[in-house]
Amino acid sequence: MDQEQKEQKAEEKTEAKPEKQKKTEGKPIKKGKMIFLLVVLVFCGAIGGGYFMYGDVIIKKYFGKQQEGQAETQSGENGKKEKGGVGPILALEPFVFNLSGNSARFARVSLGIELKDPKIMEEAKKMVPAIRDKALSVLGTKVPEVLMDVNQRNEIKKEIYGSLKDLFKNGEELRSVYITDIIIQ
Repeated sequence: MDQEQKEQKAEEKTEAKPEKQKKTEGKPIKKGKMIFLLVVLVFCGAIGGGYFMYGDVIIKKYFGKQQEGQAETQSGENGKKEKGGVGPILALEPFVFNLSGNSARFARVSLGIELKDPKIMEEAKKMVPAIRDKALSVLGTKVPEVLMDVNQRNEIKKEIYGSLKDLFKNGEELRSVYITDIIIQ
């Protein structure tokens, strides 16, 4: 009987080996996936850390020139001074005007215009009626919704700047237009 028991145990062991092999065959695949996921995770972490540490440098290097060029174009369109402080600002009396459209509404808008230097400020004070006329001709065409929309104010400033630019001998004498107050009733 001892031999029979030994033979049975040997058979059981041989039968058990394929089951163990099946189990061990599945484990390397799972380990391989785990290792792959770990490598991908470490790689993504390294990229994220590198961007966190050097992202500003990379953005300036590859996109800085383009953004600076866009900023210069926008400042040139708005007539703003490229470097230095703010020039003298001529504050105009508030404009009270009827809004365009079929409404009986009116608006009160205060403007300030930035000039190149005090000498031009003295010349501009003499031209206040012409400046007010040009600004009022632009503002009078606006509907209440446009004046109330904060996003449209830069467009309004550009339009006023474009109409006032013609009044000055040199286009660079007028730097910018500021809307300091808007009330609509």
